[in-house]
Amino acid sequence: MNMKHNIPPQYEGKDLNISDSVEFENEIAAKNFYLDAKNRLLQINNWDDIAKVSASTFQHLDSFGNYSNEKPEEGDYIKIDIPGPGLYSTGGYDFVKIEQISETNEPNNDLITMTLRPSSKPDDEDDHETKHFFKNLASSTFQVKRNGRIVEANYFGRNELINTELDSLIDRIRNLFVAFGAKLGASYPQWKSLISGILNK
Repeated sequence: MNMKHNIPPQYEGKDLNISDSVEFENEIAAKNFYLDAKNRLLQINNWDDIAKVSASTFQHLDSFGNYSNEKPEEGDYIKIDIPGPGLYSTGGYDFVKIEQISETNEPNNDLITMTLRPSSKPDDEDDHETKHFFKNLASSTFQVKRNGRIVEANYFGRNELINTELDSLIDRIRNLFVAFGAKLGASYPQWKSLISGILNK
């Protein structure tokens, strides 16, 4: 399957779509702003600042699980600290893996896509459990795109199913509460504020 710029299909569970856009007087201004917005998307370690009212913190890890300030690449990870109780088995954190990053640039259009998927803890080779409140089928896809004078940012959550497939009873109970809250809309303000922050002039 060619994943280039594709949004993973919705099969089951909850989905979430968030979109925002800004329009400029000319394409040069829009092109310059697209570059700024793209850079904000890729500055994972600054997401909580970019979102302004962010409740979670995000840390970019390389493919070995080490803290990284480099440009994110496919195969890297993000370590997430969300409000409330964390996973007992990870010291309080959730993890996602960067599954896809792709970009195309054309005279009238620019587009970058980044898809994240719940993952195991990157520095624990013996533990293959998905260390996230959603199952591995779930995904989060971010897009920043320019169409002429308009720059748009989008978030697409897909297949958001509660992850109770964990050995730890404490972790299973925690995921029930956190994922249930997310399914009721608790995650919407987080991603809405990040999308708005990416498009902040």
